[in-house]
Amino acid sequence: MSKKVGDYVKAQLSKGYDVSTIRNVMLRYGYTNKEINDAVNEIYHPTIRHEIHLSHTTVFVIIFIFASLIGVASFFYYTQLKSPTKLLDLNLEPITTTVGAGENIIFLKELSNLGSSKRYDVVIKQEIIDTKTAKVITQKTETRAIETFGSTQTKILVPKDAKAGDYILRAIVEYDDKKAVATLPVKIVVFSKKETCFDGIKNQNEEGMDCGGVCSPCEKQVLECDDSNTCTNDVMEGEACINKPIVPCCGNNICEEQEKESCQEDCKKQEQAAISPETLEGIKELAKTEPSRALQQCNKLEVPDIKDTCIANIGEVQHNKNYCNQINNTRIKDLCFSNIATAVNDNSLCEEISIDSRKDSCYMSFVLDYKDYSVCDKLTNKQLKLSCESLKQLNDLSQQQNNATVLTNQTQ
Repeated sequence: MSKKVGDYVKAQLSKGYDVSTIRNVMLRYGYTNKEINDAVNEIYHPTIRHEIHLSHTTVFVIIFIFASLIGVASFFYYTQLKSPTKLLDLNLEPITTTVGAGENIIFLKELSNLGSSKRYDVVIKQEIIDTKTAKVITQKTETRAIETFGSTQTKILVPKDAKAGDYILRAIVEYDDKKAVATLPVKIVVFSKKETCFDGIKNQNEEGMDCGGVCSPCEKQVLECDDSNTCTNDVMEGEACINKPIVPCCGNNICEEQEKESCQEDCKKQEQAAISPETLEGIKELAKTEPSRALQQCNKLEVPDIKDTCIANIGEVQHNKNYCNQINNTRIKDLCFSNIATAVNDNSLCEEISIDSRKDSCYMSFVLDYKDYSVCDKLTNKQLKLSCESLKQLNDLSQQQNNATVLTNQTQ
């Protein structure tokens, strides 16, 4: 057994670590089970040595050989036997992890310093992640000074608008270029509320919402005749409301004979309705083989928005952004760029979009559909950028766990 191995094990035992923890760390750094077992046995069951009288020459030869072996062993193994300066182990223990929205998740956070540095500061980030969307619904960051071993109780407030379901509590400790990560399952539930006369729900034996029965009597409702329709005359006849149609009426979505010249609102809508979805689909189908003829058909359409939608269809079918540039309506043009970007898997086309919110939506489609986290820095909305970065962290963590599983299976 190397003396340095034994010294290292003794040092860790004196810090309060158990043999199992020391063994796991040493195995991770390349020590063999035999080296570790020999060191532990030597500490707890030291070999009893009998005094043997040797001549001076024999003693000198033994010392020379032993010193040579120590020198060679030190040369080859010194860097391996040297314990790391900073090495953290992170563990989470649940206290209260099933709560309602607006309540605190409570857990124990245990940090163990397995390195040789006696004290240093680390940044700890704790976040709650929705397992369905992989979005972070809340997070908490703090700085801790680490010595040997520390256990602290931590609370994280769940947002009041959080939906019921399964979540993940993840803690990440960053130090130097290393990370220690630990997770806990969390459940947010909806606790049943006691029925009252002030809960905004018709329950108990109420005749109406929060009135009648065990609650205060319901007030008699005043009959209201106004149907909010400008194309009717609303009158009371006896105890009944009568809504008499006004003919002709501009605004009823009907192009009446008397309105063809006077009410463009109704007659223009009828003109748009004449362009059936089947017509646009027919032009879109033609665009697959004859885009030039399809464009001619689109240009014959007189309604601007329908014409723009028709041109956008050609651009999407042909995967050609040049058609988008011929569109006047900015909303349809932005949608054209976005659809082509996802169709050809080219997030650079999102940059062509004029409105930031639509541009962010385009980039997020790459995050969710293609797991393309290179666009996180391009997002302008802070919450979306945070979600993108959290999804990236979750994806990286998943890959690390998968790689570890594969490695474990290969070694078994």
